[in-house]
Parts: sequence; C-alpha cells; structure tokens
Amino acid sequence: MSCISYFMIIHPTIRSLMAEIDAFRSRTGMSATAFGTLSLNDPKFVSDLNKGRTPSLSTLDKVKAFMQANDRAESAA
Repeated sequence: MSCISYFMIIHPTIRSLMAEIDAFRSRTGMSATAFGTLSLNDPKFVSDLNKGRTPSLSTLDKVKAFMQANDRAESAA
C-alpha cells in the first residue's frame, strides 16, 4: 500500500460520524456549510472531514450534541 492510499483510509469512527452528519443534513435540509457554521463555527468542517480531517474528541462531542439538540428541536416543532 502506498503512503498516499494509507493516509486516505478513513477511520471507522470518522466514517460513522460522516454518515450521521449526512443523515442529519438529509433530514433537516441543512447545507454542509451551514452545518459546520452552526455546530462548530467552522463553515469548512464537513468539506475538511471529507478530505481526511481527523477531528478531536471534543469536536466529535460538540457535533453529536448539536445534532441531538437539533433533532429534538425539530421533532418538538
């Protein structure tokens, strides 16, 4: 395996997060830029994640908390 292909392998936890974000965005109709901005004040978060960014554990917690809070808000509406 070449160095480039080795680094392009996405950790299963990150892959799972990406799937959760995609599902959340589909349910809410939220753009990738809006998601990153609203959840982390980082409009490039989703794009960077797709390019191989590895978020910290605190970032994972913030993203998951944002999705949970907004899923609850949407179901209450």
